[in-house]
Amino acid sequence: MLTLLDGIPVTPNSYDEALILDMKAKIYGMTNQLSKAIVPWERAVQLSDKFNYFPEKQVLDIVFFLGQLYAQEATTSKDPKVSQPAFTKALTYFKRYLDKTPKPTPEAVSTYAMILYYKAVADPNNVDQKMLQEARTVVEKALTTAIKPKESFYQLLLALQQQQNDQAGSAELLELLLKQNPDKKDQWQMLMGLYLQLSEKAKEKDPNLSREFLVRAIVTAERAQAKGFINTPKDNMNLVSLYLLANQFTKGTELLYNGMKKGTIESEPHNWRILGRYYQEANLNTQAISVLQEATKLFPKNGELEVQIAQIYLQMEKTREAFNHAKTAVAKGNFEGTKPYGVHYLIAYSAYELGEIEEASKAIADAEKFEESKKDPQFARLKEVVKEVIAEREAKKQPAETPQPKKTATVR
Repeated sequence: MLTLLDGIPVTPNSYDEALILDMKAKIYGMTNQLSKAIVPWERAVQLSDKFNYFPEKQVLDIVFFLGQLYAQEATTSKDPKVSQPAFTKALTYFKRYLDKTPKPTPEAVSTYAMILYYKAVADPNNVDQKMLQEARTVVEKALTTAIKPKESFYQLLLALQQQQNDQAGSAELLELLLKQNPDKKDQWQMLMGLYLQLSEKAKEKDPNLSREFLVRAIVTAERAQAKGFINTPKDNMNLVSLYLLANQFTKGTELLYNGMKKGTIESEPHNWRILGRYYQEANLNTQAISVLQEATKLFPKNGELEVQIAQIYLQMEKTREAFNHAKTAVAKGNFEGTKPYGVHYLIAYSAYELGEIEEASKAIADAEKFEESKKDPQFARLKEVVKEVIAEREAKKQPAETPQPKKTATVR
């Protein structure tokens, strides 16, 4: 067919030329040689525009196809020198089609808005905000005029809002999308993240609004979990963190403890220490020690747990217990965050408070092996005090000298 058409002699700018060009373009389309259809169709439109060869509807159909073909060329090319002119051409043809079509299909409107979006963000370092707003206006108009808008409109609007950093609008739209289809796992995660960003953004100017968004993030996580999403051990730990961030210590610590017992949150030393710390911050020292001691049975070789117990006992002015657990911590080792110097200092201090000067002196000698001891003024003072006590004790052990009688001269 193509060979036959190429062999037909035609007069330039004639109707025959326009007709044959249109036929060739259609054949290219039918044989899936889409890029080859562009040139003959563009020439056919030029001829029809100049000489009025084709009916308006036929021209608009060709214009619509050209818009689609150029859009495909633009989105599939990674070369900006190819994609940018193709985007411009696609927009030109789509705009012409939409301006001349009283009731364009949702697909046509959506494609036009999509091309505007792609062209606007083609250069990530120089996003065209004016074009983004134009695309958003097109989408929002389509949403208000359609009885039942397609989800693709909402997805495109969401992408536009995110590019414009409209977090509140994005959250509102995600709520709508999830109400229509709650089985979108990624959208639940995205919505929770948006509420957390909004909470952080409002923290300084409006603490009440910040807390409201934080609560929304918590509720979003729980709604998602009810659907079977956002329920990995890491996700459950994040939910605990949100409750604690909202100062809901009772709920947060309950979730953390029960989660580690049930296996929905990873039972590992760090999480047990977090649980103990939050009990401690809530002035629930007894509960803090209880859960930490429970953890020492699960992780008998972990010295960090013993350090935390010792510190809590010291805060409660139970120096003997603090001393014993600090000694146990040194024996176990395996510290996660605490430096060995700090544990030896803790032993030295508690031993001094208990009057066990030999233990204090030994712990000081152990602490001196670490560089931190040279920079800690408190350690220097403790060392000096212990040294003075030892000196006083040594002085008391020395027997007093027996006074010798004075010799007197003998008078003979």
